[in-house]
Amino acid sequence: MSAKIKIKWLVLAASLTATAIALLSLNKDATAMSQTPVFPPKIEIALGQSGENFEKQYGALVKANRKNVGLNFLTIDANRHGTSVTVVVKTGSLITSIPSAMSIMATEDRDRKVGFTNLSISSEVNRDDFVPHPIAHQYVLSLIQNLRKTGWRYYISETKPRLKGKAALEYFKQDNIDPDYPLSFEQWMALPAPLTWEFYADHTYLTLQVDRDVNHLDPAKPGAYFISLTFTPREETERLGVDEKDRDHWRDTWVKRNLAFRALRNIKEAKLRAQGVPIDTDYKDPPLPPPPAGQQNPVIPDALK
Repeated sequence: MSAKIKIKWLVLAASLTATAIALLSLNKDATAMSQTPVFPPKIEIALGQSGENFEKQYGALVKANRKNVGLNFLTIDANRHGTSVTVVVKTGSLITSIPSAMSIMATEDRDRKVGFTNLSISSEVNRDDFVPHPIAHQYVLSLIQNLRKTGWRYYISETKPRLKGKAALEYFKQDNIDPDYPLSFEQWMALPAPLTWEFYADHTYLTLQVDRDVNHLDPAKPGAYFISLTFTPREETERLGVDEKDRDHWRDTWVKRNLAFRALRNIKEAKLRAQGVPIDTDYKDPPLPPPPAGQQNPVIPDALK
């Protein structure tokens, strides 16, 4: 074989090898793309919905963990695939829309067969890793206003004094901010994270928590923010507030326990009144949820009205 022919064969072999490698690479890329789930722009979920129903609705997007005693955890992790979605949460008659959601985790009580008893949703301001602090500030205030328009109202724990506005901020600090109080940018930056807002509506609690990276707190430079919203039925919260043996009949001890809570609130409010701090006497604790079949809600004494 002449040297010229040998070179031609070597060139041809190299060309075929390069083509084969390119085809293999394209095939791998196509396989990877086919394995990447396609996320819809909107995902709907409801308290009380069964995990089985949720899996049927969203298929391979849902990852289920059923290895825990009595509990199932179902998650959709859009952020892992480099995207975000709008989550629409149904709680009773309320429909709450959460934009830019990165993940959803739903907890199901397998033994009681009552569907999802907790929904935890993480969201973001935008898809950027870092965001200017003023933009994050305005985004969260807008999110809170939308929650209020949806029907969520300010919730104050039964043991805490009934405060609102600036008085609530000065007393609770970042732990229970009045959603109708417009935090200034200076207050936003001065408060330690996480900042927390508590809501109640339709026999459901909602906690909005905003955390941020403590290493990026210069107001003139971008920061990193982490937003979470947790929905829990009042029925579930009351059950978990008593000993396990009493959980199915927590209403039997509700009055006694809440009279003790009210006594603590009264003491705190008396001290604040003596200091000239205004008490929001118009605030009313949320009503009890409807009882399950075979049970009745307790008669509410005047001391708790």
